[in-house]
Amino acid sequence: MDDWELEKKKQVIGLYGEMRLSMKLHELGWQVHRAYIDEGIDFTITKYWCSKCKEYHNQWIRYGMHSGKKHKCVTNLCDKCRTTELQVVSRYLQVKTSEGKPTDKDDVRKFSFHPKIRYDMSDDVFYVWIAVFDNKDEKLCHFYIINTKDVQKFDNILLPTYQVTDNQKTELPIRNDGVVLKKGITQSDGSKYNYSLFNTRFYNDFGILEK
Repeated sequence: MDDWELEKKKQVIGLYGEMRLSMKLHELGWQVHRAYIDEGIDFTITKYWCSKCKEYHNQWIRYGMHSGKKHKCVTNLCDKCRTTELQVVSRYLQVKTSEGKPTDKDDVRKFSFHPKIRYDMSDDVFYVWIAVFDNKDEKLCHFYIINTKDVQKFDNILLPTYQVTDNQKTELPIRNDGVVLKKGITQSDGSKYNYSLFNTRFYNDFGILEK
């Protein structure tokens, strides 16, 4: 496979991962807005929060008669209590998708995750890393959802590659059931990086988007 074909395949896999992610987010009640120009943020997702009900709710759709006809009006009120104006909750996602590379084990592939938005970008900015495996009937997607402030728990953000280039990558062997096999490591300065977070904290944690 030449470089052009490889790049085309990566684009197709990227679009596939984003499609699967958007479907999952929609099932969870998020409105998904995709950026037309890639400036680092791929998706902006929104939900409506009712401060009275202390829950996410949809907008109340009110019906009324006007000039002898029934009309629909979408309000900014909670569809449960119908008295409180909803607050828009927004999250910003950078999405990375990869099929990984083969290893000496049939059920394990090696993935390189390469964030382009780095460091702590506030509680509202997240990475979604998608590991894709070929399945018999349909591709299998594993989602790892990470707030930007948590990158320093598994990557050394003080490395020169973080400071002066965009080439820092985290390589992780992942089993086809989504389990990350890489152990934590201790650097020469005594700092520790904990890759188990990909299993215990980040894996399919869509709830973190709502906290």
